[in-house]
Amino acid sequence: MSAVAPLARTVLGALQEAPEGVCLRYPQGRRRFAALGNAEAAALSLATAAALARAGIRPGHRVAVLTRDPVELGVCVLTLAGMGAVPVLVDGSLPLPVIGRCLAAAAPDALLAEPLAHLAGRLLGWGGDAVRHRVVAGPGWWPGRTLQRLRRAVPPWRTLAEPPDDAPAMVVFTSGATGPPKGVVHRHGTLQAQVRALPESVELAGRTVVAAFVPAAVLGPLFGATTVVPRVDLTRPTHLRARDLAHAVNSTEAGVLLGSPALLDRLARYCIRTLTPLPTLRHVASFGASLPYAVLDRLRVCLPAGATVLSVYGATEALPVSMIDHRELLPLRAATVGGQGVCLGRPVAGVTVRVLPLDAPYPEPDGSVYVPCGAVGELAVSGPNVSPAYLDPAATLAAKLYEEGGAIVHRMGDVGRVDEQGRIWFYGRLAHRLRTAEGPLFTEQVEPALDAVPGVRRTALVGVGPAAAQRPVVIVEPERGTSRADRAEVRRGIREVLDGLELPVTGAAPVLFHRSLPVDHRHAAKIDRTRLAGWAAPRAGGPSRGRGRGAL
Repeated sequence: MSAVAPLARTVLGALQEAPEGVCLRYPQGRRRFAALGNAEAAALSLATAAALARAGIRPGHRVAVLTRDPVELGVCVLTLAGMGAVPVLVDGSLPLPVIGRCLAAAAPDALLAEPLAHLAGRLLGWGGDAVRHRVVAGPGWWPGRTLQRLRRAVPPWRTLAEPPDDAPAMVVFTSGATGPPKGVVHRHGTLQAQVRALPESVELAGRTVVAAFVPAAVLGPLFGATTVVPRVDLTRPTHLRARDLAHAVNSTEAGVLLGSPALLDRLARYCIRTLTPLPTLRHVASFGASLPYAVLDRLRVCLPAGATVLSVYGATEALPVSMIDHRELLPLRAATVGGQGVCLGRPVAGVTVRVLPLDAPYPEPDGSVYVPCGAVGELAVSGPNVSPAYLDPAATLAAKLYEEGGAIVHRMGDVGRVDEQGRIWFYGRLAHRLRTAEGPLFTEQVEPALDAVPGVRRTALVGVGPAAAQRPVVIVEPERGTSRADRAEVRRGIREVLDGLELPVTGAAPVLFHRSLPVDHRHAAKIDRTRLAGWAAPRAGGPSRGRGRGAL
């Protein structure tokens, strides 16, 4: 199957041309994986298009898709896009009030959801008066208008539509790790460019890919791969058990694994502890946050010789932006531990990365606004795989620049620099910058060095005090089972590293301990530093620090 265009009609044709192939494998029972064949998926898509049309869904309609069934999720999203409708995807792992706010922002014309989501929607008013059509994706015995009944009631379509490249194709909400989730509008041409941006080194066509994140069911048909969805509750994707992830890889003989650093770390620790090999893996791609060296080290122990580990940089608004594999990443460890940021590799083909001055309000998008090579500022990305807008016009205005000729530049909200070799170096989120009396301080200048201290699972650098003169505070999540005596040794190690960093006021930073740092709902990889700063503020100055609720 060709992996050059994610347009639903192209995908449908590819499925029909290789009817004997398998596009999705998903859990069935405790240990088995069922298969969705290409021919079955194509037939189901055409039947679904007819069913949804009978339900009143038309081109241009926004349709919120809320289902945990991987088959229904994948088929419905691709079919809606092929009908010219716009599927709206919101993480089921978000708190119910947040899901409600996302749906209010999307104002969907239709709600295509499993029964529990319909009940919640009725009780909580999801979508408000905008929802005119409601279809149940789920068991056939459920009363009312269900997909199963509609599919049986009407003949299937013969083919799907082919919307123009500039038509909206999908709305995907961000994780909300650094603020309220925002609805990202992707065009058909944007999605096509995202698939084309993958370099040949991670070609997925014809391979079996385990995808440890929520929208996994959509991947197989887009890339011509067999996608394996591990056993996971999609309302709690970060609770995916390592043994279930290892079982998904080994029982399907998968060659590729996609996951966040947190889930990959969980898998690596499990495999090391239980002596479980992963003999078929050839490529592991980490995304959702920068890949810590400690996780990379553990992961490589579990992989066969010759396997490649990739760190992928991107965002819901622009994916992928850059990649770097472990062979190039490992020699750069000293620079990262020395406070020079984390290398994210070079931009993928067709993507341009430049650097704006910090706190640039709304600069005119000409060459003069960008800082010179090597200078630190806000990363800005342009290319055909960059989304054109958010649902919220104010968010679009704050994050998008428009150059001559209509090129869109997206402000990533990340701090970094581009070196003379064209490599991107990440310093942390702009929202997490510390404004100290001696100058700015960034999380990725400090945390990688602290994470290398024995006994440390991960750390967070936060600022407390007045906005213009913040004091840095280091919060440590120790390895499980660390005793109080061991914590004293960890504290000494942290202090030594802080004293050795040539960075503003780090040597005087208080060190607090926390049982488990709060992280995002989607990848369990992005630390909620705003919440931690509020927790740390009353504990950072007195002798009783580190003994309050939530500390060890």
